[in-house]
Amino acid sequence: MNDEIILQAKQMSMLFPGTLALDRVDYRVWRGKVNVIIGENGAGKSTLMKILAGVQQPTSGEMWLNGQRVAFSSTRDAARHGIGMVHQELNLFENLSVAENIFLGREIQRGLRPINEAEQRRRTAALMQRLDQPIAPDEKVGNLKVGQQQLVEIAKALAEDADILILDEPTSRSVKPKSAFCSG
Repeated sequence: MNDEIILQAKQMSMLFPGTLALDRVDYRVWRGKVNVIIGENGAGKSTLMKILAGVQQPTSGEMWLNGQRVAFSSTRDAARHGIGMVHQELNLFENLSVAENIFLGREIQRGLRPINEAEQRRRTAALMQRLDQPIAPDEKVGNLKVGQQQLVEIAKALAEDADILILDEPTSRSVKPKSAFCSG
């Protein structure tokens, strides 16, 4: 059993105009575990997750990743550090394929050559296999059920080699990242 802390928030606070959303929160994410945040609406669960994923920056507090102090300026910055987030709201283009959605904005290319669609399809198929889902890379997202679309969102995060996958308000999903945490 591995008791290693992969991500830690220390004394994390977030003040919005007129609202203290987080008040000196401490939270630990353990490697290889499903870590859960449970609380009432308005308790600050989503705010904490957004800070840990680089969506928002805290008013005060520290964040530690693999024993190193970090601060994320953006979601791209968090992704470069191995943190991915699947938001409650889907952010997919129904007229594009599953593979096109997964790699949108970070297409696989070599230099000035066109997009390597075959490689994107291959990687998408591997991601769908990892998620144990028979979803074809060329399938239009608009043809998928909502649960399948949620899995495409998860695949997008996993495509960036997320070590930590944050799920905001997840439903029942089959996810196999190194660590995950979610709110409910």
